[in-house]
Amino acid sequence: MFHSARSNVDVRRIADAIASAPDLEAAFDRLINELSAELGTRGCIFRRGERGWTLVSQNRGGLGVAISDLLLVLNALPEDRELAAINLSGLKQGVWTSLVLSIGDAPTLLLLAGDWTQAGVLSAFGVTASFALRSVQEHERRRRAEQAVVDGYVMGRNLSRGVGLDNACQRIVQHVSRSMGVDRVTLALYEPDDDRIAIAATSRPTLTELQGLRIEPGAWVMGHVYASRRSVVVRDTRELPVTPKKGTPYRTFSFAAVPMLSGADAIGVLAATDKKDGSAFERQDVAALRLFSASAALAVKAAQSEAEAHRLAHAATVDALTGLFNRPYLDARLHQEFERARRGSSSLTLLLADIDDFKTINDTHGHQIGDAVLQAVAGVLRSAVRVFDVCARYGGDEFAILMPSSDQSSVVASAERIRRSVADFGGDEEGGSRLPRVTMSVGVAVIEPGDTPPDLVRRADECLYVAKAEGKNRVRLSAPPLLHRVSFITPTPRKPS
Repeated sequence: MFHSARSNVDVRRIADAIASAPDLEAAFDRLINELSAELGTRGCIFRRGERGWTLVSQNRGGLGVAISDLLLVLNALPEDRELAAINLSGLKQGVWTSLVLSIGDAPTLLLLAGDWTQAGVLSAFGVTASFALRSVQEHERRRRAEQAVVDGYVMGRNLSRGVGLDNACQRIVQHVSRSMGVDRVTLALYEPDDDRIAIAATSRPTLTELQGLRIEPGAWVMGHVYASRRSVVVRDTRELPVTPKKGTPYRTFSFAAVPMLSGADAIGVLAATDKKDGSAFERQDVAALRLFSASAALAVKAAQSEAEAHRLAHAATVDALTGLFNRPYLDARLHQEFERARRGSSSLTLLLADIDDFKTINDTHGHQIGDAVLQAVAGVLRSAVRVFDVCARYGGDEFAILMPSSDQSSVVASAERIRRSVADFGGDEEGGSRLPRVTMSVGVAVIEPGDTPPDLVRRADECLYVAKAEGKNRVRLSAPPLLHRVSFITPTPRKPS
C-alpha cells in the first residue's frame, strides 16, 4: 500500500535528536523510534558487517519474521538503489520500504512497513539522518581516542610500580582488550638468545595454539611488523593473496598489529583481532593500539631491567661453581642473624665443614673431577639443611652453614646427618666415570653470651681443626666455656667400596 499521508516529517527535530545521542547505538534507537512515530508505522535498522547483516535497532516488534528468511531478501537488494519497495508477501509482511543510510564503510539499511517510495519524505530524510549519524560516529571516535589516551596513561601508571615481566605482559593485554573492546589481544617479545619473537601473553589464555610459538623476524604478520617497525591493519583477510586457513578460531576477518618500540629498537609486537562489535579495524583503532604499545614498551623495558637487576643481584650472592651462596653473602647474613639472635635472645649456630684430603683428589683425578666433587657435595649439603638455613661455599673445599633458632641437640643431629650423607653418597657419574668417595669433617659452634660474629667463626674453625686432627670424618662441637669440652661423635663405619 502506498502511503502519502504525513509527508511533512519534522526532519530537523529528528536529526537533532539523533545528533544529541551519546553513541551510535542510541542514535539508531532514536532514529527508528522518532521516524516510526511520525509515520505511524513499524521499522527496523540493519547493518552489514564481516559476518553479514545484523539487526541493530527496531520498534513495535519490527518485522516479526525469522532473521534467516529476511537475510535472503536483504542480500538480494540492489546496492545502487537508495530507496526501494520490497515485496515481503511471501513472508506475510506485505510491502516494506528500504532506505540506504550512508554511515562510514558499513552499509546501513532502514526498513519501514508500507510503501513510502512516492511520499517525497524519505529521500531528503535519508541525507539529513546520514549526516546526523556520521556526526555521532565521529564524536564517538573522538571520545574513544581521548579515552585511549587516558587508558594508556592509567596502564602506564599501574605498570610503573614493578609487577614483574610476566605479570606486566598479562596486565597489558587484558587492559588493551577492555579499553578497545577487542576479544583477542596478543603480545609478543623478541628473545635475543633465540633470535625469535615469542608469545609472552594473550588475553585468551586458553589459546593453546599460541603456546610455545616462536616467530622469525620477517615471518608472518608479527614477524613482518617487528622487522619493518611499521604497523599493519587488515580490514578483511579474505582479500589477501593468501587466504586464512579454514577452521581458525577467529570470529572476524580483521586485525591490527603495531610494533613495540624502545627508542629506535623494536622489542616486540602488540596485535589485536576480533572486535567485540564485529566491525573492522580502522585508523583510529591503530592509533589507539600504538598509544598502548608505547606505554607497554616502557613497562616491558622497566620489567626487563628490573628482572636483570634481580638476576645480577642474585648472581652476586651465589658461587658460580656450586650454586651455593658465596662468602660475602654469608658474612652479611651472619651479622644480620647475629643481631636478630641477640635481640630475640634466640640461638644461632655456625657449621664449618671441610672435604677431607681434597688436595689428593685434585692431584690424583684432576681439577675437573675435583670441581665435580665440589658440586656433588654442595648438592648433598643443600638437601640436608632446612629451607631457611644459609648454606654457602666458604672457600676452596670448605663450606659453611648458618642455622638460626637451632638448639644444641638438633645442631648435633644435623651436623652428623650432613657428615654421614657425604660419606654415603657413593659418588656420582661424571663424564662416564665414577666420582671418588669423599668424607667431610665438621666443626660446630653455638652462640654464647658476649659473642661477636668473629668469635662464632673462630670457635667453629677451631672445632673443625680438632676434627681434622683426630682422624677426619667426624663432627666436633664447642661447648662453653672451654674448647676442650667438646662432644665426640663416633664416625659411622664406611661401607666397603
